[in-house]
Formats: sequence, structure tokens, C-alpha cells
Amino acid sequence: MVEQNISFVGKLTAPLHKLFPDLHFRVWNRQRDATVATELAALSELGELLRTSSVDPERKLHVVVIPHYGPDAPTWHIAGQNHFFEVYQSLVEILGPNRVTLFATHKSDPDLAYHRGLLEVIIETKATHVIGQIESDPNKGEQWSWDIPMSMLAQNWDGVFIGVMWDWAYPWLRVRAQRLARINSKLLVAELCQPISGLTVKGRIEAGPMTMPLSRVTTDAILERVSGAEKLYDLTFIGALYDYRVDLLKQLRAHGVNVAVNPHRDDETTDYLESRTNQPTYLDYMFGLAQSRMTINFSAAAGGPGEQYKIRPQEAALAQCRCLTDDLDGTRHFFAPDEYSYFRKVSDIESVVERALNNPEQLEDNAKDAQVRAIELAHTDFWGRIELALQARGLRELTGITPPTEPSKN
Repeated sequence: MVEQNISFVGKLTAPLHKLFPDLHFRVWNRQRDATVATELAALSELGELLRTSSVDPERKLHVVVIPHYGPDAPTWHIAGQNHFFEVYQSLVEILGPNRVTLFATHKSDPDLAYHRGLLEVIIETKATHVIGQIESDPNKGEQWSWDIPMSMLAQNWDGVFIGVMWDWAYPWLRVRAQRLARINSKLLVAELCQPISGLTVKGRIEAGPMTMPLSRVTTDAILERVSGAEKLYDLTFIGALYDYRVDLLKQLRAHGVNVAVNPHRDDETTDYLESRTNQPTYLDYMFGLAQSRMTINFSAAAGGPGEQYKIRPQEAALAQCRCLTDDLDGTRHFFAPDEYSYFRKVSDIESVVERALNNPEQLEDNAKDAQVRAIELAHTDFWGRIELALQARGLRELTGITPPTEPSKN
């Protein structure tokens, strides 16, 4: 009966959705407006405290970092592949521990508890900047209520909120970010995978795409692990086996190309579930890249049509492995043409690999150059691109770091 009712309602509303394709987004925004108004009333006593902390004449630079998963996550450690560990640790290395506060949340916390806790930490530290991932609530899976603390901050706090994203391709994540951008003019969205300036609010500059930061301690751990690795594989694919990737790898093998799939694992993986179960450590993954002369990167966006700049070209370069990518307009902004290879379609890969293997000394020299570039990107690209966007927006600067110049296209 319920399914029949849903189907009936869907038929009734279908004409409206044809006339107003964003109707469901509008309805959601109205619902969020009502929820935010109710929740703000419960936090109202913090407004004056936020305003007072903002006007303190002794207020110095201070950043609050909100981990997406952590610090109780098992990945919260050096080289754990926890992006916000790297955000936090790299900021500590840049600014010093007295200028950075970690705001810890836990899966067991009540759903909306982080709102009050975050606001209280901002007040206590007199924070000038906050950075967190705005695609979902910290440590809460798919739950999202960022518009509640963002509204309180927009009304009462003069600091900058840096909202990290890496899945702009998903429509609902875009709508969330656009809502937050309308609420707070001091929100800077840092999107890792694609350029979004002008897409949050018309004419507004945002940051990205960019390379996710690595702390110096993690970089050192990676370089130690990959140093001296023997090249056992001419070509690999290392990563999650989404259905479309399985199909592409079958096409590649049909062309007679030998590709080792996830050779860093002790078991054989043939589908997504197998490739994401009992995964080796991040350093094992990096060692697998280091054992590869070349590796394949498929740049298709998971959330829709189009390509994304992904982290694998950076990781491959750190491991002195040449990355082969179908990313036409992303990687070229970070690496020189001789530091990676481009393929237009799967059938091109055989000739790309053959050309590279015909000149092994050049392949090795280019890989060493790419590693130097990757280390520079790991330490300066993320914070440097954020700094440029802050300057362009007239917002308070953070690290003073300048991003690397883009490589020559010659």
C-alpha cells in the first residue's frame, strides 16, 4: 500500500518537476529554513559571546580544525590516509601547535551536539579561521546540518570558514554548499577535484582544484617506504574496482595489454566489494605504486558525467611511478607533460606504455622529476591555493604560503 501511495504521489507531482526541475531542492531549502530558525533559538545565548570574541583587540591568528573522521578513527595517524589528519598536522607544522585547535567529535555524540561544542570552542580560542568538510556532518555519515552553526557564525562572527569538498559532482552536495555560501559571505569553499568559482554564488571566487596536503611527517614515512623499491610491474591499476573500471580493464586486456590489478594485495580482487575489503595499509598501497613503472588513473567523476582531478597522479609521482590518465584538463595544471602520460581511450594505452618502456632511462629520470614536484605540491599546493583565494576575496589570510607555479605546457 505504501509503495502504491508513493507511486501515486510521484505521478501527481511529475508534471511539476518537469516545469520546475529544481522543485525538490526548493522544498528542501524551505524545510531547512524552518529547522534552522528553531535550532538557532536554542543557541541564541552564544551569539553575544561570539561577537565579543571577534572584537578582542588582542586576537591573534588561530584555526579550529574539524576532522571529518577522527580523532578516534583508526586512520588517525601518520600515513593513515586520513585527509583531515593531514590538514591538522600540516597546519601544526606551518603555524605551530599554539595556533591550531582540534575540535573532536565522536560517532557516539548526540546528532546535533557538535553545533554547540564547535561554537564554544570558537569562542574559547577566539578563532579567526575554521576548516571542516561541509559535505556531511563530522563523524555522522550522511547526516547534514551545517547550515545551523554556519548561520550562527554568519550573524555573529567575523572569522573565515574554509569548507572542504571533494565531490562537487553530486547534485545534493552542490545544493548544500550553495546554501551555505548564501548564508555566509565569509565561507570559502575548497573543492579538491574541479574548479567551482562562480558556482556557489555568482561571481564569488572559491579555491580549487588542488592537491590534498600531506604533512611532512607523512611525506617522510612515504618516501622511506618507497625508497629502493624494485620495479616488478610494467603497468598496474591500484584502487577500487567500480563496475565501469572493471569493464575498462577487460577492454584493456582484450587489446593484449598485461595489467596487474591491485598487486599490493595478497588476494585477488575482481569487483568493488572485494577491492574494498581487508585493505592493506596506505604505505602498502604506496609501495605497490613504487613497484610499478606505470599505473592507470581513470578520472571519471563518481557523482556524474565528466572528469575530476584525482589524487592518484600525485601519489604515483611520490612513488616514482608514471601515471597514465584520461584526465584532459586536470593533471596538466599540476605536473609537466613529461611527468605523466595522457590517453584518450583504453585502446591508446598499449601504445602509450610501449613508447615509455622503449626508453627506460628517460622514464626513470622523468619519474624522479615528478617525485620532486609531488613533494612540493604536497606541502604547498592546498594551503597556497586557499591563500590566493582568501586574498582575492579580501578575507583574512592564513598561512602565507604561495602555491607552486603551474608547469610549462611546452
